[in-house]
Amino acid sequence: MKRLFMMTGSIACAKACGLISSWVKQGDEVKVVCTPGVLNFVGLATLEGLSQKTVMTSTYTPNAMMEHIHVSRWADQIILCPATANVINKLSAGIADDVVTTVWVAAYGLGKPMYVVPAMNAMMWQYPATQDSVQKLTEWGVHVMPTIQGDLACGEQGEGRMPEPQDILKFVEPKA
Repeated sequence: MKRLFMMTGSIACAKACGLISSWVKQGDEVKVVCTPGVLNFVGLATLEGLSQKTVMTSTYTPNAMMEHIHVSRWADQIILCPATANVINKLSAGIADDVVTTVWVAAYGLGKPMYVVPAMNAMMWQYPATQDSVQKLTEWGVHVMPTIQGDLACGEQGEGRMPEPQDILKFVEPKA
């Protein structure tokens, strides 16, 4: 399977890297697209090493100006993990102003399964715009994985925690 794995800047990026490794080990091809913020949490060398492919971090890479279109057509499945409140709200508003949102908008409507795995502070998760955006994306046919209750990176407890990688793997696995 060809999986397009998109990431946004969150401490949960460290945990999400395990997904790339799992898919590659089972023989899947994984292309990673990430916002520059991701590189504050995990290094480019880690993402390229795990995926064994060049990581797309900009819509404006020289000699790859149409890559946001090509990569969206290449994939069998699109997974956005971790998805911050910022990107969830941008997607529901149709804002495509970075590489992740641009690729997402280019991929929507192609009939490929699209998954969002949120990860954020409880107050950001409960924010009315975030909840409205999740509802809208779900109505549009996007599979949004529920967050879990637990310890959050900020030291608080509550809803908004990204599920464990093994649960995400089950959530995005094609149903037979």
